[in-house]
Amino acid sequence: MLKLPTALRVFAETLEQEGATLYAVGGCVRDALLRRDVHDVDLCSRLKPDELIERAKNAGIAARIVQPTLGTVLLSVDGTDYEHTTFRTESYGAGGAHKPDAVRFSDAPEVDAFRRDFSINALYESVSDGTILDPTGGLPDLKNRVLRTTTKDPAVILRDDGLRVLRLVRFAAALRFSIDPATWEAARANAALLDDVAWERKREELAKILTGENVFHALTLLRDVGALPYLLPELCACDGMAQREDYHKYDVLTHLFHTCGNTPNELGIRLAGLLHDVGKPEALRRDGKLYAHDSYGERIARTMLERLRFPNALIDRVCGIIRIHMFDLRDEAAEATVRRRFAEWGRERTEDLIRIREADVRGSGYRTDYVAERWRAIYAKMQSEHAPFSEGEIGVSGGDIMQELGIPAGERVGRIKHALLLHCAVHPEENKRETLLKRMHDYR
Repeated sequence: MLKLPTALRVFAETLEQEGATLYAVGGCVRDALLRRDVHDVDLCSRLKPDELIERAKNAGIAARIVQPTLGTVLLSVDGTDYEHTTFRTESYGAGGAHKPDAVRFSDAPEVDAFRRDFSINALYESVSDGTILDPTGGLPDLKNRVLRTTTKDPAVILRDDGLRVLRLVRFAAALRFSIDPATWEAARANAALLDDVAWERKREELAKILTGENVFHALTLLRDVGALPYLLPELCACDGMAQREDYHKYDVLTHLFHTCGNTPNELGIRLAGLLHDVGKPEALRRDGKLYAHDSYGERIARTMLERLRFPNALIDRVCGIIRIHMFDLRDEAAEATVRRRFAEWGRERTEDLIRIREADVRGSGYRTDYVAERWRAIYAKMQSEHAPFSEGEIGVSGGDIMQELGIPAGERVGRIKHALLLHCAVHPEENKRETLLKRMHDYR
C-alpha cells in the first residue's frame, strides 16, 4: 500500500462517500508493488476538473487546472503536489507525435486503463483503502516480470505515441523485465514513428534511460528495436565499424555502449561516454585514420546534443570532454606534463576525464580491473599539496603583475598569469606572493 498523507486519504474517503473513488495510478503503484522507491504519485477519478476543484476547496486543499483538455488538476497536500486526471479515452490520427484528435471523459477506470501504455502501468490503487484494480492484466505481468501493452494488438497503443518505443526500452532495462514478443515486434515495426516526436520529448526519455539502471542493456535494446536513426542517428555509422583487435574487443558502437555503462550514474558523464568516439567513422572516411576523431567527435556531438535541446552548459561540458579525451592515452606523459594539463582543465574537468579514461579502458573489453591509477594518484597529490587549478588560485593578481613589471592591462598579463599557474601546478610550494613576484620576471 502506498504511503500517502493522512489529509489525502481523508479527502479520498469523503469522495468515496459521494460515489467517486480516488485512485493512485501508474508507475507509483507498480513501483510500490515491486518494493522500489516511489517518487511521484499520480491520481485519477471520474471527477471532472471543476468538480474536483470544488470538492478540494471544501476540504481545504489547494487545487488548480493545469491542462484543461486532458482534465489535469494539480492538488497540493501537505506541501506535495499531486497530478489528478479525469478518466478518459483518446483518439489519434496518423503519425506518432501523441497529439490526440479527440478526448472524451469517462466514469470508468476500466475505460481509462486501455489508453495507457503497458499493463504494469495501468494498475489503480484506491487511496482510501488500498484496493488494487487491474483492468488489463498488469498484476500477472508484474509477477512474471514481463512488459506487455494494455491492448491485445500492441500496434494500437504503440502507434498512438512513438515515444512509447523508448519507454518500452527504459522499463525493460530499469526493471529487468522481459518484453512480450508481440509487443517487441510491434515496437520494431513502429520505431519510425519516433521521427514525429518532438526532440525535447525524446531528450527527456533519453536522459531517463541514461541515468537509469542496466544502461548497456538499454542501449542495446535501442539499437535492436531500430530507434537509433530517430534518436541518435550519427551513432548508426559506428555500428559494425571494426577496431584494432589488440586494443578493442568490440566494434565502435558496442564499445560506446560499454563505455557509457561503465561511467558513474550522472547524465553529463554518461553522454560523454556514449559519444566520445562518435567521430571515428568520419575521421576514417576523411583521413583514412583515426588520429583526429576527437576533434571530429566534438563537432558531431555538439550537433547531436543541440538537436536534442540539451542545456548549453551540459553540451559544453560533454564536448569539452570529447575534445581532450585522447590525452596521454598510453599513460606515458611525465608527471609535470600531467600536472600542467590538470591545472588547465580545472578540478571538475579533471575528475570528468579520469572517469572517462577508466570507463573507456573498461569498455575496450580487455580490462576490467581498476584503471587510471596514476592519474588519480597525481590528482590526489596535487590536492594534498594545495596546487592551484585556476588562475584565481595563484598567489598574485593581474594588478600585482602590472605593478611589478610596469606593464598595462592586456593579453600579456593574461599570458604571465597562465604561465605562473602552470609553474605552480608543478611546484605548488612556490605559490606565494613574494616568490611569484620574482618568478614572473622570467615570463615578462
